Amino acid sequence: MLTWNLAYGCLSLLSGIVSIGLAVYLLHFRKNKGARRLLFLMGASGLWSVTYGFELLSPALWMKVWWVRMEYLGVSFIGVLLLRFVLLVTGPRISAAWHRMLWAIPLVVVLGVFTNSWHQLVWTDVRMVGESYVQALQFDRGPVFWGHVAYSYLMILVAFGLLVRAAFTSRGPHRMQVLVMIPGIIAPWIANGIYLTEIPGLSYIDTSPMAFMVTCMFFVLGLFRYHLVNLIPLAHEAVIDGLGDPVIVMDTDDHVVEINAACARTFGLAHISGPRRPAATCFPGLYEIICRRRRATPVSFETSLDIRGGRLRDWHVRISPVWGRGERQSGWLVVLRDITEQNEAEAQLRYARNYMDSIINAMPSAIIGVDRDGVVTHWNEGAAGLTGVAEASACGKKLVAAISQMAPYVTDVMQAMETGSVQRRKAQQLTLGPAKRADMAQDTQPDPARGGSPGITADIIIFPVASGTRPGAVIRIDDVSDQVRIQEMMVQSEKMMSVGGLAAGMAHEINNPLAGMLQSIQVIRNRLASHMPANLQAAERHGVDIDRLRAYMDDRKIFHMMDQAARAGDRAAKIVENMLSFNRRDKGGGRSSHSLPDMVNTTLSVLENDYNLCKHYDFKSIDVVFSGG
Repeated sequence: MLTWNLAYGCLSLLSGIVSIGLAVYLLHFRKNKGARRLLFLMGASGLWSVTYGFELLSPALWMKVWWVRMEYLGVSFIGVLLLRFVLLVTGPRISAAWHRMLWAIPLVVVLGVFTNSWHQLVWTDVRMVGESYVQALQFDRGPVFWGHVAYSYLMILVAFGLLVRAAFTSRGPHRMQVLVMIPGIIAPWIANGIYLTEIPGLSYIDTSPMAFMVTCMFFVLGLFRYHLVNLIPLAHEAVIDGLGDPVIVMDTDDHVVEINAACARTFGLAHISGPRRPAATCFPGLYEIICRRRRATPVSFETSLDIRGGRLRDWHVRISPVWGRGERQSGWLVVLRDITEQNEAEAQLRYARNYMDSIINAMPSAIIGVDRDGVVTHWNEGAAGLTGVAEASACGKKLVAAISQMAPYVTDVMQAMETGSVQRRKAQQLTLGPAKRADMAQDTQPDPARGGSPGITADIIIFPVASGTRPGAVIRIDDVSDQVRIQEMMVQSEKMMSVGGLAAGMAHEINNPLAGMLQSIQVIRNRLASHMPANLQAAERHGVDIDRLRAYMDDRKIFHMMDQAARAGDRAAKIVENMLSFNRRDKGGGRSSHSLPDMVNTTLSVLENDYNLCKHYDFKSIDVVFSGG
């Protein structure tokens, strides 16, 4: 009589041990959401099978009823656990509140089982029944039991419907996973239905726990053959189709295994179903590129493709080999990304940067950019010409290392960045770089006061730059040497004008007594040399012989000296006249005629007295030759 109880009991125990073993194996993947849900499902079914096995092996009624109560700790939750697992596999999402509500009825059932002696809502009576070959319990079921059955069957029916729908809509490896799970769910469902129908001869033993052995077999197949745990938590269809980049999976024969929705839209294809199509037919242009560029290791490259007769677009392509079991290659994974807009944006950025660099380089000022650490970030052509240091050599160095002349101004640079205020330094003396020295050498002589090295006068302006969290500064150096020289020349010109005005006034003052002197010399000569009546009368009154006086004057060369004095006076008068002529300003704005030879002669007469002892210069040593009349 106990033979069948022993056989079914051991078989149920074996089924439970296999389910629990599968749950233990899934502990290695407990960080995986799908693995955790499958772990709890296998654990609940294992608990049900083990406790049912002990129920069949128990000889006494009270022991069997005790094990029945333990069975409900597993069987009450199987429907909910199965539905939650299938929801994760197939993709539909429900809120957390609905997930919590699913547990309400199983908890009520467990509570009702352990308190059934008070209310008898789960079963009203239990007794031992059987034939000569088997002995089992028979229950008079209550409303809570039938509510639990209806609820569990509803959960299983919904899960079954989701799997059937996924079998028709999914593709590739995910479809095989779904197809493996369907018979695993159907087996215990059918077995439990036969038990509940109470068909004579079949209702003594509930084979549902043992049917979970079949479920375990299919799930083990899914685990090790189709990598069920690896793909379930990724919600394969949702993830692949959710990618905005085209994805292509090919086998080793270059037949297309799977494409995602983005790839289908891009190439105008339908999802791959039925017989696999050659990649050369689906993607002719792309396939040629893949054949040329793929390697045994992942490769990435950029290329241009004309897809579906559209304009040429830029694509980033990554080709990776797919490895299966035993380190054997099972296919190829191709991921494409449209980078046309990215490349166009980068081209516009490069154009804008080159344009700004051209503007900065076109500026005559030296422009130097530094970051908050004092490292040079920008260096225009003006800075290169001023310092003789190329941009490539200056960028990335400290400011003082790139241009030592800026050492006194490092404090000003840091102050500009810290305070956000513009720092200015006017008329600073800087030593020139080689390029600037060569330019200056053509126009100027070394200044002895500066040690013989040519230099420039420069205005230095330091602007603070706020660039996010990394402040910096821009240094502008303007060469104002010509401006300073022009200012010096203007000052000198003003001095010369003042001196000229003073000389003109002095010339007027000199001209009056000089005229008197010349006139007096002429009068003296007339009164001594001529036979004017007045001269003769005065000589007779004083007893002086006028002829003898004239002879004396000639003998002593007094008349000669008087002529020299007169000529010197005439020359002085001419010099004064020329000085007044050079200093004279035409206030009327009218035009007048002048003789060019006379102007040259007048200028030469003024220059005759030009002499510089320090420079060993004397204009009189220069021979001026006139030709051509």
